[in-house]
Amino acid sequence: MKKAIVLMMALLVAGAVGAKKKDIAGHVVIIGYDGWGSYAMREDAKAPNFRKYMSEGCYTLYKRTIRPSISGPNWAAQMNGTPCEATGIIGNEKKPVFKPIVMTEHDAQPTFFHLMRQERPDAELGIVCEWGGFQYYADTLCLNYNKRIHEPAKNPESIVTESVKYIKEKKPVICFIHVDAMDHAGHAHGRGTPEYYETLEHCDAQLPQIVNAVKEAGYYDDCIFILTSDHGHSGTSHGGDSLDEIETPFVIWGKGVKKGCEITDPMLQIDVAATVAHIFHLKTPASWRGVVMDVFK
Repeated sequence: MKKAIVLMMALLVAGAVGAKKKDIAGHVVIIGYDGWGSYAMREDAKAPNFRKYMSEGCYTLYKRTIRPSISGPNWAAQMNGTPCEATGIIGNEKKPVFKPIVMTEHDAQPTFFHLMRQERPDAELGIVCEWGGFQYYADTLCLNYNKRIHEPAKNPESIVTESVKYIKEKKPVICFIHVDAMDHAGHAHGRGTPEYYETLEHCDAQLPQIVNAVKEAGYYDDCIFILTSDHGHSGTSHGGDSLDEIETPFVIWGKGVKKGCEITDPMLQIDVAATVAHIFHLKTPASWRGVVMDVFK
């Protein structure tokens, strides 16, 4: 009898040790604003919704880009958690320019989409993007949904319409929405121009529609939201090392996230991937170098 009790206790302990930690949240919605430089938020941009969620969660205006400060390496790093020296993604090319250290069975970088697909084959994963290049780095073979918005300038609401539809119909575990409007305004009119701020304010006004879609889908209380960016601008260009180009915002709020917290630890683009993976306690590959931000309760 005693042996049976001892054996049962041992099994219970082993089960507890081997049990997977409970997810911090069941869903993550990431909205990436291409060309959203931190300088815009320091210059008192009229962005009440961005600022609201900064206060309701955690944020930093000092997240650093991967060099060079262009879209490809920086969106890639936020999904694959690995420095460009190890990925070979140093420009906006479809393929790495040199052999990466680690590749998946899809001949792609191991993103958090890939990690989730490996551990949870039935998870709903998707992206909605305005820049086609974004698709190069997301490992689209891991996705259930991969939608690119063509000619968004003709209908700037199309990115929201498509995102809202996907969120309501499929209730994705991870949804990454890429919005390109600010980058277009920066290239066309320049850093900090009235036209740039008008575009930023439009993006800010669109945000509640996406948040409300999650509420209407019934999982707002089990969701974490992230706002992020790839780079800023210097004049009408980017790719250099000025602070206006390399400092970008990061905002996170929702289930299990601290409130009213400014992130003071250094943050890099690769830390976005690490933080997303941590929400689901995904095992990350040895090539990842990102740090989980101290934003959770």
